[in-house]
Amino acid sequence: MDSSSTSPSPYAFPLRPTDYAPKPVPSIQEWRQLWKAWELVTLKMIPNEALHEKPIPLRNELIFYLGHIPTFEDIHLSRATKEPPIEPVYYQTIFERGIDPDVDNPENCQDHSEVPDTWPSLDEILSFREKVCARIEALYQTDKPWSDRTIGRALWIGFEHEGLHLETFLWMSILSPNVQSPPGVERPDFEGMAREAAGQRVENQWFPVKARTFPIGINNAEDDSGDGYFAWDNERGPYDAVVHGFEAQARPVCIGEYAKYLVETSKMDNIPVSWTPMTMPLTNGHGSSGDAVENFIEGLTIKTVFGPVPLKLAVDWPVYISYNDAAAYADWAGARLPTLHEARSIHRQVEEGKATENNDLPRDQLPTSSREDIYIDMTGYNTGFNHFHPTPVTHKGNQLCGQSDLGGAYEWTSSNFTPQPGFKPMDIYPGYSADFMDEKHIVVVGGTWALHPRISGKRTFLNWWQKNYPYPWVTPRLVRDV
Repeated sequence: MDSSSTSPSPYAFPLRPTDYAPKPVPSIQEWRQLWKAWELVTLKMIPNEALHEKPIPLRNELIFYLGHIPTFEDIHLSRATKEPPIEPVYYQTIFERGIDPDVDNPENCQDHSEVPDTWPSLDEILSFREKVCARIEALYQTDKPWSDRTIGRALWIGFEHEGLHLETFLWMSILSPNVQSPPGVERPDFEGMAREAAGQRVENQWFPVKARTFPIGINNAEDDSGDGYFAWDNERGPYDAVVHGFEAQARPVCIGEYAKYLVETSKMDNIPVSWTPMTMPLTNGHGSSGDAVENFIEGLTIKTVFGPVPLKLAVDWPVYISYNDAAAYADWAGARLPTLHEARSIHRQVEEGKATENNDLPRDQLPTSSREDIYIDMTGYNTGFNHFHPTPVTHKGNQLCGQSDLGGAYEWTSSNFTPQPGFKPMDIYPGYSADFMDEKHIVVVGGTWALHPRISGKRTFLNWWQKNYPYPWVTPRLVRDV
């Protein structure tokens, strides 16, 4: 069962590069589609009175993000256009940057904006956002987004930043007891999906991944010369990666497999944060002699935007777990997690197979830093709001899964988030990567069901999480040495 077997949502973003990233600077139509999704998630899927919750205690209240997005965009547009910021300017002191503290010591936190005793009212924040959106709309009435590279870069960084926080906000909302189903989106037939997935399971096979040397990174000078696609600082400056041969499993670890591991290692009290024990007495119809794993699963639900779903209906979905938990599972399974370069090598091998099937140009013959070189076709993948939930992966065990084809989850690597050769922090956002290159953050690749395709489909994009951060939308795929 692939994600195309359930109807795509009315908020679905396109999944072909020619549609989701037609040009380096997002069009006003792309902005409007992003705004539609942002307003859905922030204003229609969480009650206004719940915006002062902190579903993730280590992060800001939800309402912060409603002010953060337009403030960030206005800061960069003011810099690029050399025009005054939109009032109230003091928003820059409270909304410019959120908190992301050390999990082990929350007192240790990167530079962030002042946290006020009282946030501005929702109406005030939304009024400010309307002005910023109007500022963006006005720019597209001119040729400046395309003729002025500095303005184009400001629009690009604002767009991708909003796309990233759209995903962040949604994940936080799902952890709230007050999350609401998306209006206009039909509740999925979770029972039917589970039956179909159970009938299509295949063994999660091991595949050889060949040794190779290949380039990683994008040529993108920050002096705003040229006319190519933009890149975050950790994507810039192509370098050669050398990878030895190894073996990789086709797909990620699923919920059913992880539940079995928790039972067999007596770690049933260490469930992922997205799972919830039922309050009712546990029973599966087999009494106390029933299978321990089945009993365990029977007593749990999983959080979704449609409310709690019995975990037994989600056993074929990818499991979302912390890096430490993923590494422990891999060790128990007699395997390990891939390095960043190994993960990229897996993805490259998958793409080469597709190119051969479609008679496309080999990757090494594509123009460097062209759209075809930077972005992948994700038709049929569960990303970009095509669905509002993870989708089964257990039918994918007979072929290697590529980037962002893991049922709606990021993919863990075992690599620390460190500077690539020639790394230079962005002039316009120097702390974006550098503040987290601290040997505590691990790189993840790909993207979730809630990530914009301009991000999840970008071959060079990186995200990162602390090793013991319990809230990531990230799943492990196992590899082993030959």
